[in-house]
Amino acid sequence: MAWKACVNAAVGVGLCLGVGCASAPMRSPQGERRPSYGLYMRGLMLERSTQLADALDAYQQALEHDQDSPFLHVRVGATQVKLGKTQQALKSFQRALSLEPSQPDALRWMAMLHTSQGQIDEAIRMYERLSQQEPADRFVLSTLADLYVLQGRLDEAIRMYERLIEVEGPSQQLYFNLGVLYGRLGQFPQAIEHLSRALELVPDSVEVRVALGLTYELADQPVQAAAHYEEAIRLDPLNTRLYHHAARVAANQDDMPKAVRHYQTLLDIDPQDLEAVVGLVRLWMAQGDYGEAQHLLAAKLGVMGERPELYLLVGLVYREADAPLEALRAFERALALKDDAPQAHFYLGAQLERLHLEDEARGHLRRTIELDPNHADALNYLGYMDAEDGVDLREAKALIERAVALDPDNGAYLDSLGWVLYRLGQVEDAIRHLEQAVGLVADDPTVFDHLGQAYFTLGDLKRAQRAWQKALELDPGLQDVTRRLEQLMNRQAHDATSRH
Repeated sequence: MAWKACVNAAVGVGLCLGVGCASAPMRSPQGERRPSYGLYMRGLMLERSTQLADALDAYQQALEHDQDSPFLHVRVGATQVKLGKTQQALKSFQRALSLEPSQPDALRWMAMLHTSQGQIDEAIRMYERLSQQEPADRFVLSTLADLYVLQGRLDEAIRMYERLIEVEGPSQQLYFNLGVLYGRLGQFPQAIEHLSRALELVPDSVEVRVALGLTYELADQPVQAAAHYEEAIRLDPLNTRLYHHAARVAANQDDMPKAVRHYQTLLDIDPQDLEAVVGLVRLWMAQGDYGEAQHLLAAKLGVMGERPELYLLVGLVYREADAPLEALRAFERALALKDDAPQAHFYLGAQLERLHLEDEARGHLRRTIELDPNHADALNYLGYMDAEDGVDLREAKALIERAVALDPDNGAYLDSLGWVLYRLGQVEDAIRHLEQAVGLVADDPTVFDHLGQAYFTLGDLKRAQRAWQKALELDPGLQDVTRRLEQLMNRQAHDATSRH
């Protein structure tokens, strides 16, 4: 919510928060209070005619006759807000609260001003005091919910929305908000329950259908997710985001024909939808249908022009199709079109390394990091290259540690860290990270090979044997691992013979 706009709008229509009228509670206008009342009335008329400076002067004169009136301090503060004198207004409201700690109008103004200044803790404190005095105030409850969400206090936001339902009854928006918050907390059954209630109230809501689809996806219920996306498409057939959702869930169900149809429909609606091109190319690459991917990209280069993103895709297709020189040329073309694109430098650097052009590869990987210091893949790739080649191992370790800090659960990065620690002679630390890596990427033979070498170095031959056997189970063609395992078996046989 744009809180500054809210405050300004309230000021613009002369919001008096229930106290700007002649019948507002004032001290008796008898005796010494009569000048205060008259000056207040004069200020009120001037304020309503937008003569704010004169109105403020009248209110301040009234205060000279009645300095202990919290009401007058609020009026002074409200007028100061309208004049843009925010700090002075805060002092006026604080004075009102010192005289009457439960003064609701002072609390409201203080809460709104703190919110507009980004002082969320103070704003929440004021609104909480208000909610204790006025537990059925919809604005206070709704605002508190919004502020709790801003602070990540989702359980408390949920409590506010539930109170709102008690106060004003069920509504699609309140159930929707509750569903989204439960989803953010990972409480998917509750999220689905509340979103379903929202859908019962507004069955044709595309927004609720999408939220239910996303929640079912997160809850690992793709069939239900797909059903909601399909219904959302029926309700809004030109909404391109819906096809992206439907294609994604179809691909995750291995329903490639349906995923392809959704992406093709997307491209019928918008022939230049780059995200749809990427999705379709990835599907065909996953199926090994490189010809279809190349055909689509050639067509899109004609329709969309020579875009670097398209040439990166061309390069990836050629790389996976085992056409390394064609991949190299495509990455070079992408870089020629945009020489400050970090991803173009990264893919080109990686391809050069595959072609054993290490010096050129390092140059492009370093350039990637210069352009994007948080490019975790480049940090890891360069660090691992140096670890493999024994080049500046401490610098390699620092690069890989930066990658791990950016993505701590990335098994490939943890493998790189374990490997550079092994090369530095820190074998026990290496094993700890390599074991973590195996738990995350249990289908990577290289990780098992590294772990086997670390175990072997520590003399743990049984574990080394199991790790290398697992590596060969995943990739029987690893000749170096076969050789290492044979050496281990020969050593075990020799040790057994020596003991006899």
